[in-house]
Amino acid sequence: MNDLLAMCSNLPEIRLAKGERLIEEAVRTDRLYVLKRGAFEVVRSGIRVVLISEPGAFLGEISAMLGSAPTASVVAAQDSTVHVVDDASASVQRWPELTYAIAQLLAQRLSAVTAYLVDIKRQYADSNTHLALMDQVLANVIAMHPSATKPGSERSDVPDY
Repeated sequence: MNDLLAMCSNLPEIRLAKGERLIEEAVRTDRLYVLKRGAFEVVRSGIRVVLISEPGAFLGEISAMLGSAPTASVVAAQDSTVHVVDDASASVQRWPELTYAIAQLLAQRLSAVTAYLVDIKRQYADSNTHLALMDQVLANVIAMHPSATKPGSERSDVPDY
């Protein structure tokens, strides 16, 4: 990730105090961020998903790649600094090194989800419980065609993200 930080060294920076919101779920800004220092919590629908603290990590990469509103909020877990990529959806189209770095990250995540899918299949294939269905759910997510992907929920009792 040091290459990525070097690549972003001329970009503007934003400093955030602990507790400040960098990204608000469902509010589109068309910005992508690269963590310089500090840590951020990713929160989706009020549930903490992950803490991101590795310098060079992306924040807002999903909405930048999809040209959509963010699917989660990102809040500073400590005083932090990020590099800012404005006009993110256009930037990922014209800046191949940035796009490649995001693609690598997303491929690593897909690899981890695939490994998890294999683990679930091994553990619960013959269990006749709701967990046995998780392999089907994750397999469908992995095999989604881009034009069929739309953020939100199919359930009427769950709000769109």
